[in-house]
Amino acid sequence: MNMRRLWLLLLAVVTTCSALAQQADFHKMSPLVRQASRYATTGNATARHAAVGNATARHSPLQTSPAITAFVLTDTPQADTLLSKHSCRHYAQLGDIAIATIPLNQLAALSRHPAVRRIEANRPARTLMDTVPAIVDLLPVYAASAGHQAFTGNGVVVGVMDVGFDLTHPNFYNDTSLTRYRIGAVWDQLSRDTVGSAFPVGRDFVGQEAVLGHLHSIDAATTSHGTHTVGIAAGSGYDSPYRGVAFESDICLVSNAVDSDIDYIDSLDLYKYTTATDALGFKYLFDYADQQGKPCVASFSEGYTLGLDQEDSLYAAFLDKLNGPGHIIVAAAGNENNEMTYAEKPRGKEAAGAFIRVFKTEANYRIKADGPTTFSLYAYTDSTVPTYELHLSSAAPRLDSLLCDTLFADADTCAVSLIRYASSFNPQDTIYVLQLTANHMFATLPQHIALVAEGADSHVELHGTSRDAFTYYNMAPQWDAAAYGHNILGPGTFPSVITVGSMAYRLGFTNWQGEYQDYSANQPKGKRMKGSSTGPSLTGLMKPDVTAPGYNVISSYSSYYLEDSPVAYDRNNSIARFDVNGRTYGWNANSGTSMACPVVAGTIALWLQAKPTLTREEVMDVLSRTCRHPDETLAYPNYQYGYGEIDAYRGLLDILGISGIKSVSQHQPADVRIGTAHGNLCLQFSQVPDVPVKVCVYTISGKQVCQKQLKPTAPEVLLPLPALPAGIYAVQLTSRNSHCTGSQLIRL
Repeated sequence: MNMRRLWLLLLAVVTTCSALAQQADFHKMSPLVRQASRYATTGNATARHAAVGNATARHSPLQTSPAITAFVLTDTPQADTLLSKHSCRHYAQLGDIAIATIPLNQLAALSRHPAVRRIEANRPARTLMDTVPAIVDLLPVYAASAGHQAFTGNGVVVGVMDVGFDLTHPNFYNDTSLTRYRIGAVWDQLSRDTVGSAFPVGRDFVGQEAVLGHLHSIDAATTSHGTHTVGIAAGSGYDSPYRGVAFESDICLVSNAVDSDIDYIDSLDLYKYTTATDALGFKYLFDYADQQGKPCVASFSEGYTLGLDQEDSLYAAFLDKLNGPGHIIVAAAGNENNEMTYAEKPRGKEAAGAFIRVFKTEANYRIKADGPTTFSLYAYTDSTVPTYELHLSSAAPRLDSLLCDTLFADADTCAVSLIRYASSFNPQDTIYVLQLTANHMFATLPQHIALVAEGADSHVELHGTSRDAFTYYNMAPQWDAAAYGHNILGPGTFPSVITVGSMAYRLGFTNWQGEYQDYSANQPKGKRMKGSSTGPSLTGLMKPDVTAPGYNVISSYSSYYLEDSPVAYDRNNSIARFDVNGRTYGWNANSGTSMACPVVAGTIALWLQAKPTLTREEVMDVLSRTCRHPDETLAYPNYQYGYGEIDAYRGLLDILGISGIKSVSQHQPADVRIGTAHGNLCLQFSQVPDVPVKVCVYTISGKQVCQKQLKPTAPEVLLPLPALPAGIYAVQLTSRNSHCTGSQLIRL
């Protein structure tokens, strides 16, 4: 874009802002809703919003009325009546928060209604898979779930909202016999078959015949993300060792839209895919579980970048209202910590800043300041003195005002725009969105650009993302404010969500072609994955809440993705391919908090089987008492690990009250598998111990009901059990061989 066109565009935006100020109450609108309202007024309502990229969206000639799916906070008990007067469709109501689709040309009028306090929506999320392919063998928590057969997720719904579901994968049946299909319902938000749909986008498919008739989510040929995460949380493993955590649970799915799904979306529907649509997805999962009379844990391996003006307060409040006994939401923290995404200028310091680190032609930064601030851009070209500089004063900001200028305009150009508006929640704060646009990738420019906040009387926070990050430059060491942290993604920032960071274990693998891949560089084994996002949250919360294995995790892959993407970047991630009913399926590996999230969700499903009324608060208490501490030099909870790494077995013991029985170990025996068969206790030793083993059986109240001393002479030992009532029991093995010492839960 040449400079003349850029200036004409910016002039049009300024004119639009001035005109809309008289029509809409922007103070009630989140930024995306403001943007949608602008489009309605300028006649550009069908233009895509910024998050969806540069692809051209589809457009149906049969549809002429663009709308946005949004949260609406009202003061009236007749919210549905108010919304219908503005031609809105009302989809959900929790307390004073409604979710509705609002015609864009009605936004301004609705915002002016005295009973409307807030209209809010944010852009779609993105999947949180690490961009570096890698593979793991068997997660420790898998081994635990395979061992304590007393809890398998039976009677619990694992809900997953994600993208790229292969609904036909054998991993979603009960076992190799394929006799029980476990996916009960799917809402595919990208489905174009919307006749009779009760939803703002897509439609749902309920029951085995309808679900399998749909075959796959609309986007399953371009991504296998959801097939992988469901397999981690709840896959049966089919004919492999790659069994999910809650492998006998029921499954309910929502296939939502992410920022890369524009090719599947009608251009008039783009604003219908927002955080409010995702909130309806969570409600769908819980509603399905309630209809089945079962508890539910919802897993969300996606995330999005929040604004700084609490623009997601209604989303947070809505999810809080969804929470309750047997309703628990788990979300990934994000993979933002490979880059420094935060910088701060403390009050009392005249100036502080950092250099931008961007590998594209456009950079976007979010800024919050609580006093007068001048934002300066300094461009250095191999010198300690800036070659170019630009100063943008924030004095007396107007509502939705826009400052435009250029940092430099020669062979290399850099256009600058700074949008500013008063905070809707704190009158002391001003929110800024800084956009830099160059004619080349910033990383290839000869200039090193520093973003600096100046003004001793203000406290300023500068926020980027892993795509719009900060760094240092040795020619100007005074701009050294770049820092890691403060990069937890939404909705993992919300207090009602259990937020999951990622741990790293297996650091190398041999793929299905016999090629060994080494991913151990700069990644300590048994520690937090280096890219896993760290806290605090934007509101200062201690996040993440917990960590789990997420680096190099093997799980199921979509047959449609393997078929349509034979040369995809992750093709070398395959561990195995296998054929069932004429289709080729896969076991593949991915890394990221996307993979850690369903580990925690599956674990909570086991806990819900033990206590179906479990609440989010109770889960947090269990985590605080039972998590492992990967780094003993830190105090817990902390901004890296939360309460630590989840321990599925210790958590179960804690929930059942068995952790109070002193004679019962808090861990399982490493070299012994314990089960039951025909009234016998079955002990399978990986190596026959050369020392005696004491076997005790306890009720969950702590009463000992059986004790035997044995000297194993074979790998398998059968011990007759006394006649016992049906229920859960703890088997304790004690031996001088530490690998044969530990406890195990059994169900009789």
